[in-house]
Amino acid sequence: MDTINLRQLLQRYKSGYSLEQAFYTSPEVFDAEWEAIFRKNWLYAGNTAQVKEPGDYFLYQLRNDSVIIIRGNDGAIYAHYNTCTHRGSAICLQDSGHVSKFICPYHQWVFDKDGSLLNARMMPDDFCKEEYNLRPAKVKVVGGLIFICLANDAPAFSPIENSLAPYLKPYAISKAKVACIKNYKLTANWKLVAENFRECYHCGGAHPEYCKAVIGANLREDVEELTIDRQKNWSAKGLQTKLVEITGGTTTYAIRYPLRPGVESYSVDGKKISIPMGLHKDHDAGVVGLVNYPNFWMDAVSDYVWTMKVTPVDAFTTDVEFCWLVDEKAEEGKDYTLERLTEFWEITGAQDGALCENNFKGILSNAYRPGPYAPVEDQVINFVDWCVNELKKA
Repeated sequence: MDTINLRQLLQRYKSGYSLEQAFYTSPEVFDAEWEAIFRKNWLYAGNTAQVKEPGDYFLYQLRNDSVIIIRGNDGAIYAHYNTCTHRGSAICLQDSGHVSKFICPYHQWVFDKDGSLLNARMMPDDFCKEEYNLRPAKVKVVGGLIFICLANDAPAFSPIENSLAPYLKPYAISKAKVACIKNYKLTANWKLVAENFRECYHCGGAHPEYCKAVIGANLREDVEELTIDRQKNWSAKGLQTKLVEITGGTTTYAIRYPLRPGVESYSVDGKKISIPMGLHKDHDAGVVGLVNYPNFWMDAVSDYVWTMKVTPVDAFTTDVEFCWLVDEKAEEGKDYTLERLTEFWEITGAQDGALCENNFKGILSNAYRPGPYAPVEDQVINFVDWCVNELKKA
């Protein structure tokens, strides 16, 4: 597909209808999305609880770019391309770990945690080390969440920070404990994963556990009166309740909504999972739902945080990372068990994964044509419109 055809696809797009097949299956469209969306916007990389001590690091693989996320000696979070400035070798070969300094495995150039070149052995006396520091990626931290941007000119981060910070503050993520991280590979275009998590049209038929926990998720119950009552209670506790919607030029969605009466946490039996997290004093904070286009989703209850990071591999494949966080004082085996902590979202995630893969199988058919979204899929329309507009801008 050449550029003219992509332009024609964009011109034919009709808001309120699903995308044409090529948007989900074409490598050329995928390449265009990578440049227009993933290389130009802020991407969720992980959280500060993953790098508690100076020298702790993890890698984020983004197609051909591997980015090192590390805590420096000054406590700040740094992001460096995992590419030696000598001859380009990968420096960190493990997905996560701890280093006192970076040492390139090829010719043993040594870099500090902040990326500065400390030693380039056997180079001439007039060699200028400052010109060969590790290449940085832009990095921002809000409420313990780490975002990076691969663009030379990154968009403003303040709209994301202003939207997320009030919701994240009570969880004290920087002090939290990473209880579990699990990775999944889906045979589905990345947009189908995002679309699936922007609507609950499917929840009543696909997610009995989720609907048992969240009142109104089946779209058959009136929750307005309960929500208003709970918002008064949450506001009295100092919890953020202001709805943040994605509008033109923004990428963040934030909401707090109630669990079903009598349900204490996101759990299969409805009972609490662990001790209250961070600044929470009880198990009555409802659910915090956060989204940032293109790759971040978070659902949090009073006693744990669950995040989802979506990373496209190619037009047909998507990597999904789940991370569970608990309070820093929570003890495994005493305050929580991994089985109960992960059970709810492993079940729900597996259901969603199957839905996305089945959706992709159907889209591959010659019989596929764009279909109309239902009114309750308005947030899917918002996401798809955003993707199309990002491509048009590019």
